[in-house]
Amino acid sequence: MALPEPEFRNSAGRLMALLKAVPEGKALTEVLPPLIDVNTKNAQEKQQAALTFLMEMHKGYLEFRQDMLDAEINDLQRDTMLTGIASIEESLYPVQLNGAMRKPTEAELSLLKVCATFIAQESPITKDDIETIRKSVGDLRHIVETGNISTTLRKAILELIRLTEDAISRFNIHGARGLKRAFKSMLADAAELYGMADPNKDAEELKKSGVWAVIVGHLRTVDAVASRLLKYKPLLEGASQLLLSHAPTDEA
Repeated sequence: MALPEPEFRNSAGRLMALLKAVPEGKALTEVLPPLIDVNTKNAQEKQQAALTFLMEMHKGYLEFRQDMLDAEINDLQRDTMLTGIASIEESLYPVQLNGAMRKPTEAELSLLKVCATFIAQESPITKDDIETIRKSVGDLRHIVETGNISTTLRKAILELIRLTEDAISRFNIHGARGLKRAFKSMLADAAELYGMADPNKDAEELKKSGVWAVIVGHLRTVDAVASRLLKYKPLLEGASQLLLSHAPTDEA
């Protein structure tokens, strides 16, 4: 991943790492795209990638603000720290993309580091976690490339792949929280897909092809990693009545 791994595995640590990762004195359209693995010479694509990075960093900043509101510190401490880093917003919301990003001051970065000590840290994601998820994505991609499936099913699987790959590629922006959000979106998409299935046709296709088993297996994989990192009970267990109890199963 092009984005740097943060010193602290929480929203404050990730925001600090992102701000420090942007090279000084260079146009944002030149330095931001590579940070999200976009390497192009096309001016429009550069601009779009730079905007995407800034939007993702904006989301990360909002996550940080919310985490500070939820942190178990007194109001005076919280207000003092947030006031001290208020000018960071000038870095997050640049006036023009063909200019350089405002460099955060050492005092602002130091305050962000203090903030990071008040926000709970996530467990680290391992190489095995990433490889397991990518293998599962590979199983989905194999279905798209080789399976004789409907257009609706193909689009649904491609969306699962997109959501997963985005969560992994931008893990150092949103962490496990982004992975959990991606899983919840995938869960909703899978539920919608099954709910739209024609019981006399589409459901039979899912049953015979084994596609549904692969989809549910992928959901389990992502859910297991996110729940371990964020220390919550896997969400799929609570949705089993919806997705598993009435889902088609492969015949032995």
